[in-house]
Amino acid sequence: MNSNNDHSSTAVLRIVSRKKSIEEISNILNTRPTRCSLKGQPYSRRNPNSKIREENIWLLESGLNKYESLEVHIRHILSFLRTKKEFIRELQLECEIDIVCSFSSENGQGGFTLDHELLKELTENSLELVVNLYPPEGG
Repeated sequence: MNSNNDHSSTAVLRIVSRKKSIEEISNILNTRPTRCSLKGQPYSRRNPNSKIREENIWLLESGLNKYESLEVHIRHILSFLRTKKEFIRELQLECEIDIVCSFSSENGQGGFTLDHELLKELTENSLELVVNLYPPEGG
């Protein structure tokens, strides 16, 4: 699909675990996360009274341009997962794994399409897809 500067999107592979550490997840996948949050840390570093995290969160961003289509971002994450299929299955025994996406339209209109092949691959890999929609900035 062609990129469209009226829309922006991102996709992130998210692995959440109460048992496995960030280091263990990284070692299993032989990949460092783009970002992570550690069990025992406050949700907000700026608020000392913030709730404390009860799990580790390992995040790998697609790293693509935000003007690429949402489908392209998701396919990029799925491409990574294909190379780690056996390790992902192992992690799924103790972790929650999903793909978290964001989608925003500059004018508040618009949408995205996910074809049946992409949806089939998500289903075959027992992956949830979370899509967060954001209104236009300043609107």
